[in-house]
Amino acid sequence: MRRNITFAVWAMFAVIAVALTMRVAADEPAQARQLYIYSGTLRSLDLKARGITVDGPTGSQSFTVPTDAEIVIKGKPRGSLDDLMVGDKIQVKYTDDDSVHVAHQISPLGLDVP
Repeated sequence: MRRNITFAVWAMFAVIAVALTMRVAADEPAQARQLYIYSGTLRSLDLKARGITVDGPTGSQSFTVPTDAEIVIKGKPRGSLDDLMVGDKIQVKYTDDDSVHVAHQISPLGLDVP
């Protein structure tokens, strides 16, 4: 009988330890990704594939634009990808995710956007 109680106590401690470990891991902040900025002229726009190419000072850069990316258009509360036009001067704030440039914000060049 005493052996069963000891086992039950150890099992309870193990469950608590695992739960605490999971809680600590869940509370740790996600590692912040490096945010980059690339500016230039919008060279191409693919609405279906949600991709853009920007000609800048170091050459052309291609970006994937997820549906939740912020597209800033002057005079609109929320812009969309089809508001952009080839030839626009833009700034792209992006991260590199597995060698893919992922745009998080696209805004007109010269517009002060946080």
